[in-house]
This record gives sequence, structure tokens and C-alpha cells, in this order.
Amino acid sequence: METLRDASSGNYSIRVVARLTGVSADKLRIWERRYGFPSPNRRDNGSRVYSDAEVDRLRLIARALEVGYRAGDAVRADPTALRKSLESSVRALPPPEEAPVSPEGAVDRLLDYVLDDDPNAATTELRKLANELGPQRFVVEVASPAVERVGAEWRHGRLAVRHEHLFSTILATELRLQHAVIDEDAEAPVVLFTTLPGENHSLGLEMTALYMAGSAIAPRLLGVDTPTDQIVEAALALEVSAVGISISTAADISSVEQDLLHLRRSLPANIALWAGGAGAARVVARGVTRTVSWLELDRAMTTLKELDDSAVAS
Repeated sequence: METLRDASSGNYSIRVVARLTGVSADKLRIWERRYGFPSPNRRDNGSRVYSDAEVDRLRLIARALEVGYRAGDAVRADPTALRKSLESSVRALPPPEEAPVSPEGAVDRLLDYVLDDDPNAATTELRKLANELGPQRFVVEVASPAVERVGAEWRHGRLAVRHEHLFSTILATELRLQHAVIDEDAEAPVVLFTTLPGENHSLGLEMTALYMAGSAIAPRLLGVDTPTDQIVEAALALEVSAVGISISTAADISSVEQDLLHLRRSLPANIALWAGGAGAARVVARGVTRTVSWLELDRAMTTLKELDDSAVAS
């Protein structure tokens, strides 16, 4: 079990620092590469270790971000000057004007707006939720359940085709907008996302791309209905670390498994192959990692980043 402090060295691991400061391990790595801080020492195995002074400064930076500082400005700022500025800011803060946006009931509200043919209200609701929750919570707590709900309502005849199309268009637009404002790390592992021939569902790709962009992965969307040879060519040209294939429940699993095995044989061994989406639960293909749930995707991303860190350290 990992303790809060390594008694032999007096230093903290990256996971412990993330817990102590509220700054994710992904952001710590990005700031180190981009701004030169923090500047941890390395153990013999290449893992990072942080000092007390770095932890204190990271806590200060985290407070600055909470009151509206940009990451680059807060990280580069002199700690003493930043602390004084924060003290002045806290004293000057006005009381909040409204309660934070909550995802509770969001899917019901969105469905009502769609049924009322009110795209403006649906867009406003999505924008508020996305800005308040952040990319990963927005995808998991709002976008994904909303897609499932709208699909179920459409299949049971409670939504017209136009309602389903309206919602899909509004959500896809918001997912792309939220993705566009994320500051991508130039050294982040790159993952190519697409669907196999005959698969035309794209919302799963958009949601997964935003989720991963919020976790210091650089997603590249190739679109839908892509021939396998084109997937391989794109993966090599973009020098990706993994290829993610989205599979819907309507997919022909036998054909999907053949395509996945072909991809696995055609891709270099160092490029991981992931199968996600609701249809991937039925897939059995050697050398393919299933990422059906967000937890499984988290594990796959963690493995990818650990391999990337090991390659950088070596």
C-alpha cells in the first residue's frame, strides 16, 4: 500500500502529490514539459518524486486556478507574489449569484427541450453542464446517458426521427466545441478513432475523444465507415500509440471480429488496438483490448501513458 510519504527519501510520488494538491497526474506531467515546473527528481526506475516545497507551491497554484488564473500564468508566477494576489482576490470575491449547475435531472430536461423542438434551450443546457462539470464528467454523467435515453425513446416510438436527429446534431456540436478549447499537450500519446466499414454511428467517437482529451491523450478522429487498410495507413502516418474502434450494438460481430484480427495483424505490435462501444461487449479477438466501460477505458489510457512515460525516461 502506498503511503503519503516515502520515509527513506522524504519525497512524494506523483499519485500522492495529485491527492495532496488536487492537481491531476496528467496536469503535473504537462506542466513539467511545458513550463519546467514542477521539476521532480527521478528514482532509479524513472518514477518522479516531488519535494515538500513543490507540493506547497502546487497547492498555491491549485488555489489560483480556482479563482480564475490561467495555468501558464499561475505556474510561472513568483510564489510570494501569487500568494499576496490570492489573498487580495479572496477578500474581493463577491458572493455567488447562483447555485452550481447539477447533472441531476439533466437528461429529463434535455429530452423535454428536444420534444418541444427547442434547440436553443437544449444547447444552452448542454453548454452550462459542459462548462461546469468538465469534459469527463460531462461525457459520463450527461452525454452518454442522454444518448442511451434518446435511443431508447426513439426505438419505443416516443421520439420522432427528427427529434433524434436534432439531439444528435446539437450534442455532436457541443462535444466538438468542448474538445476544441482543451489545451493539448504536444507530447501526449496519440490515439486514432474510427469505425469499421458499414458502421456509421459517430457520437460514440465524439464522446470518447472528448473524454480522452480531458485525460491528457491526443485523440485523432478519422470519421466513420473506414476501410481497414485506410485505418492502418492513417495509424502509421500519424505515429499513433493506439487505434480505437467504436462498435455499435447493430454491428455484425462476426464481420467485426474478422476486421479487428486483420487490423491486429497489419498494425505494428507497439500500437495498441482497442474496441469500444456497446457492441464491443460481444467481441472476442486476440490482441484486442475491450474498452466497453469508462473504467476499462481509464485502465487502457493509464497503461498507454505509463508506456509513454517509460519510453521518455529511457
